[in-house]
Amino acid sequence: MKIEKNNKYFTICVYVSVSVIIVLLCLFAIAKLNIIFASVWGTIKWIIGIFSPLIWAFLIAYLVEPIVDLYNSKITYKSNKKRLLATLLGFITIVAFIGIFILMISMNIKQVINETDIKGIVNTITAYLTHFQSMADDFIAGFELDEVSNIGSQVLSKVYSMIDNFVAKASDILVKIVENIGKYVIDIIFGIILSIYMIKDKPKLLKIWANILKLIFKPKNYEEITAVGRDLNLVFTGYIRGQIIDCIIMTILISVGLSIIGLDFAVIIGTVAGLFNIIPYFGPIVGLVLAGIIGVIGEEPKMAIYAIIVVLVLQQIDGFIIVPKIIGDNVKLHPIAVLLAILVGGELFGIFGMLIGVPVVALARVIIIRYVGNIFSE
Repeated sequence: MKIEKNNKYFTICVYVSVSVIIVLLCLFAIAKLNIIFASVWGTIKWIIGIFSPLIWAFLIAYLVEPIVDLYNSKITYKSNKKRLLATLLGFITIVAFIGIFILMISMNIKQVINETDIKGIVNTITAYLTHFQSMADDFIAGFELDEVSNIGSQVLSKVYSMIDNFVAKASDILVKIVENIGKYVIDIIFGIILSIYMIKDKPKLLKIWANILKLIFKPKNYEEITAVGRDLNLVFTGYIRGQIIDCIIMTILISVGLSIIGLDFAVIIGTVAGLFNIIPYFGPIVGLVLAGIIGVIGEEPKMAIYAIIVVLVLQQIDGFIIVPKIIGDNVKLHPIAVLLAILVGGELFGIFGMLIGVPVVALARVIIIRYVGNIFSE
């Protein structure tokens, strides 16, 4: 019997087959998502490692360029060396600021060390340990000895295992840091050198880049690419400046707050917390831990409670008021959008996601406005 060809059913079969293959590929990709993500992330890390000096150069240039532009606008005489002079003055200003900052911190640390009763701190810690041991003995006294002995052995075994794992991991991390510290220093030095040339020759570099784009793309596409590039520059410039402002504000607030309650090392704790605040919400956590430790080993242990309360209050103010307002204003995002970007980015990609969440959302916003329309207008 001759089978008649039916194009309709043949087409349906093709679509069904292709759909099944796509679904199977998607399921396979989902099943191997961890492997795929690890491979992609490994490739990204490899690329970042290769271009690390260039990445450092861009970051340093973004930080220093506003100061260079300020000097460039204030220098009145016209010369080919005007931009170079402004660049050198900008870097000298940054180096001087960092030097003064380190000097102040070192003087503060020296003063605190001279005034600190190390023997008293050791005695305080010993007293705490003795007190906790006494509480544990009283608690154990209410149970049968054999059961308590077994439980105690299991707990001690678990604690020793956790300590061993922690020491092993800490040792591995320390070894990696020591092994890579030379590379980091070299990358940063090259980054500084590259950033000086990038800032000094920015007008020339932009012209060269524009000529390359004109050779590759049509005029219409060139205009679109340069427009997106300008948007990207504005977003990242605004984000970096916003983060710096937030770090400075939190450094001052935590230092002043802890100084008011009379906590030792207040300025040092505030400075460390402010520096770590470049990672959203991470700085106050560091400040919280340091403040708690210093408070506990101090002359008045209740100071730890006051210090923790101060840092917790400032953390909430920073997270829900300062960060959304400062960062949002600099990247033109609503405070709620800033919070969501940080939370979602952190949930998906951890600390790295918290860092890039806001710039990515801000860039998406400007692209939507450019190609779809301003749906964000009030």
